Amino acid sequence: MIRKIILLALLLANLSVYANNRVDSVPLRVLILGNSITYHGAKASVGWSGNWGMAASAAEKDYVHLLESRIKAVKPDAVIKFGNIADSFERQFWKYNIDAFKEYSKLNADLIILEIGENINDSLAVKNLLGTHLLAFVHELSANKNLKVCLAGSFWPNRNIDRMMKTTCEQNNWLYVDLQGLYQDRAKNTAIIQYSDKGVGRHPSDTGMENIANRIWAKIAYLFK
Repeated sequence: MIRKIILLALLLANLSVYANNRVDSVPLRVLILGNSITYHGAKASVGWSGNWGMAASAAEKDYVHLLESRIKAVKPDAVIKFGNIADSFERQFWKYNIDAFKEYSKLNADLIILEIGENINDSLAVKNLLGTHLLAFVHELSANKNLKVCLAGSFWPNRNIDRMMKTTCEQNNWLYVDLQGLYQDRAKNTAIIQYSDKGVGRHPSDTGMENIANRIWAKIAYLFK
């Protein structure tokens, strides 16, 4: 109950801050957080040997590194940090331990990109006020008053979660990236042909990763001009 009161206070205190957020500085500290699409270590039991976004064929082919390449092409001194928060936040967003994110909060990011949703349950999102916790989480990750936030929807079909995340973006003047439609073309945008394990195969192929990067970049590119 106390945590909910604190979260509500943070929400009310920061609505005006995010609503009036302006692009008055180029983000040079970029934090990209997500799930296995963002990063997954090698797991021999499912036939995955990479240490990057599952199931890209190489590190430079995943959406994180594609975005990093585009950002550094225009801002070579930009610092990009990324990580997998599927277990630490996505699956338990209403009861996460902020101490687990000290490594990320130290960056004091100018731009936070969240690519989550695939591991969030619809009913839990409604019951536990996903939007409120997203706002509190972002605030705890960076106290930068000029912070920009880009929230990408789910790569896998998850329309109810997407609606909640889009609403959160609209309420807080965040950028929202719709990834719906990509998964429907499985032959092109997933690695289902390359991997016998269905869990790995459902992840974006190189083409899928590029399409994710393209959609995110289309939303954030203006920030780096």
